[in-house]
Amino acid sequence: MVVARVMFKPGYFTSNCALLKGRFLASFLALLCASFSNSPKAEGAIDETGLSDFNALTSSFRSIAGNDALGPSRESDLVSQGQSQPAILELGKFVEGEISGGQTQRFQINLSTGQFAGVSIRQRGVDVVERLFAPNGKEVAEFDDESRPQEEERAEFVAETDGPYRLEITAKFKLATGRYEIRLTEVRAATGHDRLLHEAHRLDTQSSNLVHAGNYDDALPLAERALEIAEKELGPDHPYVGHLLNELGLLHLNKGTYTKAQPLYQRALAINQKARGPEHPETIESMRGLGATYGALDEFQKGEELLQQALQVTEKTFGSDHLNFAECLLTIGTLHWRRSDLARAEQEIQRGLTIAEKNLGPDSLSLATPLNNLGTLYNSRKEYDRAEPLLQRALEIREKKSPDSPELAMPLQNLGLIAQEKRKDYARALDLYWRAVQVLEKGVGPESPRVARILNNIANIYKSQGDFTKALELHQRVYSIMEKALGPNHGVTLVSLGNIARTYASMGDVQNAIKFQALTDEVIEKNLALNLAIGSERQKLAYFDSLSERTDRTISLHVNMAPGDSTARDLATLVILQRKGRVLDAMSGSLSALRQRLNSEDQKLLDELNATTAQLAKLELNGPGQTQLDDFRRRVAALEEQKEKLESEISRRSAEFRAQTQPVILAAVQAAIPPDAALIEFATYRPFNPRVDNIDAYGEPRYIAYIVRQQGEVKWKELGPAKKIESAIEALRESLRDPQRQEVQQRARAVDEEIMQPVRSLFGDATQLLVSADGSLNLIPFAALVDEQGKYLIERYSIAYLTSGRDLLRLQVPRESKSPPVVIADPAFGEPVIIASSNGPGTNNRARGNYSELFFGPLPGVTEEVRALKELLPQASFLTKESATKAAVEKLSAPSILHIATHGFFLSVPGALATGPASEPRALPTRPNTSSKIDNPLLRSGLALAGANQRSDGILTALEASGLNLWGTKLVVLSACDTGIGEIKSSEGVYGLRRSLVLAGAESQTMSLWAVSDRSTRDLMISYYKNLTNGQGRGDSLRQAQLQILKSKSHSHPYYWASF
Repeated sequence: MVVARVMFKPGYFTSNCALLKGRFLASFLALLCASFSNSPKAEGAIDETGLSDFNALTSSFRSIAGNDALGPSRESDLVSQGQSQPAILELGKFVEGEISGGQTQRFQINLSTGQFAGVSIRQRGVDVVERLFAPNGKEVAEFDDESRPQEEERAEFVAETDGPYRLEITAKFKLATGRYEIRLTEVRAATGHDRLLHEAHRLDTQSSNLVHAGNYDDALPLAERALEIAEKELGPDHPYVGHLLNELGLLHLNKGTYTKAQPLYQRALAINQKARGPEHPETIESMRGLGATYGALDEFQKGEELLQQALQVTEKTFGSDHLNFAECLLTIGTLHWRRSDLARAEQEIQRGLTIAEKNLGPDSLSLATPLNNLGTLYNSRKEYDRAEPLLQRALEIREKKSPDSPELAMPLQNLGLIAQEKRKDYARALDLYWRAVQVLEKGVGPESPRVARILNNIANIYKSQGDFTKALELHQRVYSIMEKALGPNHGVTLVSLGNIARTYASMGDVQNAIKFQALTDEVIEKNLALNLAIGSERQKLAYFDSLSERTDRTISLHVNMAPGDSTARDLATLVILQRKGRVLDAMSGSLSALRQRLNSEDQKLLDELNATTAQLAKLELNGPGQTQLDDFRRRVAALEEQKEKLESEISRRSAEFRAQTQPVILAAVQAAIPPDAALIEFATYRPFNPRVDNIDAYGEPRYIAYIVRQQGEVKWKELGPAKKIESAIEALRESLRDPQRQEVQQRARAVDEEIMQPVRSLFGDATQLLVSADGSLNLIPFAALVDEQGKYLIERYSIAYLTSGRDLLRLQVPRESKSPPVVIADPAFGEPVIIASSNGPGTNNRARGNYSELFFGPLPGVTEEVRALKELLPQASFLTKESATKAAVEKLSAPSILHIATHGFFLSVPGALATGPASEPRALPTRPNTSSKIDNPLLRSGLALAGANQRSDGILTALEASGLNLWGTKLVVLSACDTGIGEIKSSEGVYGLRRSLVLAGAESQTMSLWAVSDRSTRDLMISYYKNLTNGQGRGDSLRQAQLQILKSKSHSHPYYWASF
């Protein structure tokens, strides 16, 4: 037996790097599906589009074995053309060869047992790969240390038996042509050091072959042992150690254990940059690996920077037609795919595939992966006609070249999806899926999550065919596999649990459907908290988008299947209370703001809690991996116990933390409702039919209302199609914004008939309404609706607004004001200038957008408002003109009242429901609804302060407002246009300043829904504050001020009194 190794340069020990780059490419393409987010997908398929699981993807760019013909001879030491026997290598003698793509040339080295041999291969314009065979004909090792076609490779090995060893030289790429020189440089007795390094190389070679075959579990301990030996024999900073770190990082990349891959690649990059330089192929390998790992962890900016750097260096070193350049393109394409930039991803994958085909030929096994992935991309866009020929070609290559590989399952599964989704050809889909299952069960075992993913799709077909018994049996098997393999709170396990609930619903088994839906929603709540602990902003937004369909299912189960079941009703109410407005809470960074207000000891506790929560989240969302299930559960239990202890201690110390983190329970919300009040939780939902395939399972949106009082059961009413209701709302809003419109009462009555008359009898004796609106209901003042007697609702009820009924829990925690009232009014906006960049010095880049197109005009009516407030609030501090700065607002410490009189704004996005055109004096004179590409809705709304027309720090965004210290502020009044509106999203309430101030700690807010005149605002504010100073409550003070204006004949139109 021979153990072989490769030398980078004479005296430098390395390993068999055979075709590492190809393995690397395939692994990066694996990231697309191996790194699915743990969002609770509402669809029945565990992979959203039936994508294959790519965790085991390791196809490499293998050498092309073929014609043994050699280049022409020139002199006696050249290999002769038409060689029938291997040319014998003699010590010290050069042999020169000319070789083209597909050609193989053979050499013989005669050795005795225990002899060490070193071979030098100088490449002259062609990249070659060497394969070593023992005297018995068995392949021992493959060498491909140097991919640059002008550099030297070294192969060294120890003979374990006497006899001739054959070394085959093959040009790797189809169109390559060039020369090389080979020389046997050394033959001697092997030392103990040699043998230890041989052992490391042998382990590394075996590990690489196992990775190539998709057997990661067996490969891992071999790779770890090889690294251990190399570090001991060569030192921790040796180039070979850098290579082994790359190999081990790649293995974890394939396994999907990205948090383990990251430090390995970071260390490899540091070693390779120092030992080899920034442009060495091995350094590029580290950059690509680390970039791909960042991409898998959704750290896209870091990932793209490294990958673009690797692409530039690769192009400089190899050119834009080289296979390594193709690998970089395919890797970047994968990252862009994960960022949902499918157009760029498609271009990059297509270009990379074209270059790879040119280098490898049309039927190379290495093409199966990118072909499959491009087909999968088209599948994800429902472009099945483009996907199918690519997937069919990938399947044919794998069937021909690697019929026993588990990766054959990938094109089978994706073709099965096309048969299932496009053609509804369930017989063919089942045939393809079951073939994929058989391949995987043989290759990775019957308990693999990869098997379970396909079984899930099979179960969905059985459900579509009405065979619910078979479907339920398979779904239960899938859940068992996923729960064991990934843990109970993993996103994929969650989907499986939801599919069981759906199947019971399809069978008409209401009680089991409710039982499993409740279990699903319980896991969602825990899964949600875990995702928020470690997710990026993009992940959080995507996660909450996926929650809407889960909420649709819970509400639909109650309304359509169990309308009289109290458990189903209370479950629907609870999920609305838990989820509405939750995305804004998560994105505000309110806990970070809280941290700044804690003492140093409490800050340490909060930091410890955040670290524990992040550790728990990563553990549960990644699943046990290679950890034994019992050990995994013990670790989870220990972290959960530690987390609960820390939460309990911080809650004891901080009432604000307790208010922000307490669990949402229906009974607790009920207890927080005043006896004379009724909470109205409105929600939009799409009726869900569990028997219908996903694409058709959800109906058109509808509104529903759940009425919760302190005593008694929850009551509810289905209100009807959202389209009809929102049409009536839009008509009413047009009339509300124009005091000359005479049909305002008629339109207000029409809206009341749709949303309030159906539930009025459910209020009982309540005189106070706590309205938690949803969708377009957020944009209307309920006080201005007209009942059956022709009366405005303000004449009958006191009305307060909540983003969610769970906000009542926050208000239960006592809080004290820390300073007298503060009035910020009439800022000096300055003359407009062109703002080149919104990220100027001193700004918080996290909380900035581009506001350079906004212009803020003067506020002539505010002077009178300020004069009146000085009389009504003699203890207040007044900041006006140049003193009304953003810095002053950010320094506030919980004033009892905060009054801000200035311009407000909201930047809409295409397709979002927002405010209509503003035309009144306090509206923005220039493009108040400028379209914005800013993703975070908290960056699209805000207030204009001193210098707003001249510099970026004159804008206070809603995101920044959520971090203000208003814990103890009883009332915030925003006497500005459009401050109460924001982007409307179903089940999320209104984004914008309204929610931000709740998160900042303010107990109540008064703000506008449309642009109002300065005079009307002034009159309303003066009356409001007079009522407050006379001892009336905040809500009643506003109501009485509005009623006073309503009684005025000249100002009875709701335009004048209902905006706030």
